[in-house]
Amino acid sequence: MDETNSETSLYASSSNESNLDRVEGLDFQTGFRHIIAPAVFGVIVGIIFQQYITPIYGYPSPPQGAILCSVLLSPLLYFTLVRDQASRWYEYTLGLALPGTIFFMVWFSGWGALFCGGYGALLLWVWISTSWGRFELPPFRYGVWHAFAVDIGAFSGALLFYSVGL
Repeated sequence: MDETNSETSLYASSSNESNLDRVEGLDFQTGFRHIIAPAVFGVIVGIIFQQYITPIYGYPSPPQGAILCSVLLSPLLYFTLVRDQASRWYEYTLGLALPGTIFFMVWFSGWGALFCGGYGALLLWVWISTSWGRFELPPFRYGVWHAFAVDIGAFSGALLFYSVGL
């Protein structure tokens, strides 16, 4: 009985310690690395494009600029956020580029861009964040997840800058 009680208490204490930073299946580190950080990247780049680049050149829009910057900086984002094997960074880049290309075309078309690139992407991003956060994913899927975050972050950053008028 002593062995059973010690095993149970050992399991319970390690279980409680590992769940201290977890909230309903999504831990803080996963939330920061795969939800908050890519969105903040998008907000910053979206504000930069809204303030400096789009008014001068008229192109690209802030979400398009953020998507282009995320693809160009994908190795840096991969090593900072995903931290997987170094030889798999190109999978992450492809994951960013696939929905990024779709978002780029949607924002370029102007037809339904606010819904498809903004609100529709937000709904999909929330669904991805609530379901994928519980699993260890391949780099491609992290790239897809981050592309949605960058798009929504850039859209939000551009709206914030436009409405506040800094």
